[in-house]
Amino acid sequence: MSGYNARMRAVFACILSLFCAAPASAAEPLLGFNYPVWSRDGYGSAAAAASLRALAATGAGWVALTPTLYVKDRRDSAPAPTESTPSDDSLRAAIRAARAAGLQVVLKPHVDLLDGGDRAWLSPRDPARWFAAYRAQILRYAALAHEEGCGLFVVGTELSLLTLPQHWRAWRALIAEVREVYPGPLTFAANWHSAAHVGFWRELDYVGIDGYYPVAAASPRLMRAELDVWALEAEAVAHAAGRPLLFTEIGIASQRGAQRRPWDYRDFGAVDDAVQADYFETFLDVFGRRANFAGMLAWDWEDAPAPPGDKSMNLRGKPALHVLEQVFHAARQPPSVSHAPAAARVSAVMEEARDIAR
Repeated sequence: MSGYNARMRAVFACILSLFCAAPASAAEPLLGFNYPVWSRDGYGSAAAAASLRALAATGAGWVALTPTLYVKDRRDSAPAPTESTPSDDSLRAAIRAARAAGLQVVLKPHVDLLDGGDRAWLSPRDPARWFAAYRAQILRYAALAHEEGCGLFVVGTELSLLTLPQHWRAWRALIAEVREVYPGPLTFAANWHSAAHVGFWRELDYVGIDGYYPVAAASPRLMRAELDVWALEAEAVAHAAGRPLLFTEIGIASQRGAQRRPWDYRDFGAVDDAVQADYFETFLDVFGRRANFAGMLAWDWEDAPAPPGDKSMNLRGKPALHVLEQVFHAARQPPSVSHAPAAARVSAVMEEARDIAR
């Protein structure tokens, strides 16, 4: 893993960009974790409440909760809850526990396939029926988000084929209906490879991207060169839309070679905590320099720290979490400078970061 000084450079670059360029409506940078649960009562458990308190202790300001709907296969036209979908009562309990811990909440519904396929390639036989079923679920979640005071709502996650031009009208209609029941900011969490083809960014408040960008190199220096190319593409999408750029997911397994396939959660290589830490560090350094970068939600936070030898995307107990904690703590601007001019705010926060480094 690269050295401590490199991690602090990532902190400084990220803080500089976040405080100079974050949208005026944001009280602070949108920095935190995705916290997925795949059981009916998982979000309502005592373990979940304790996990959310531990998440807040990292310095994160946000948590994304991810209730998941299901289809049988990529051609199924009826997304619906199953016994693996968190109940609304469970979701409400988690939202309240998160807010009690000082976190703001993103409600970020997902759709998964029971046959194990990738949601990006969902292509229902009857798109009108699919959107009608999805609309009913999304409007219910949007109403819940409003009732519980969530700070951001995600209208869809990683549905590449369902965001092709023939479906844009359906998305625009859905977004308009969501705004009638949820008054807060909205985004869509696009796949990294298809964000440029989403045709309804201007109807949303952020360009949201699940940023699993592949890079060939494992060294931070070469990673940076490759991520710079991806950053130009993402920045162009956000600039064209006139919206800030929010990474609704960033994640990578702690396995050798994971930088070449950061979306892959399967067991494919030897344990490598360094590649996970270096990827996060370099990603934040590269994208944090972009003027329209508004923040990121790391994938993923889990109820327990990863055991020794863990190869998953779980960040708890791994060096990558330390990288994120530095960014989170440095970005929490002191109240004494919260209304100062941008340059003074940057100076004060960076000085705080240097104190942490000492």
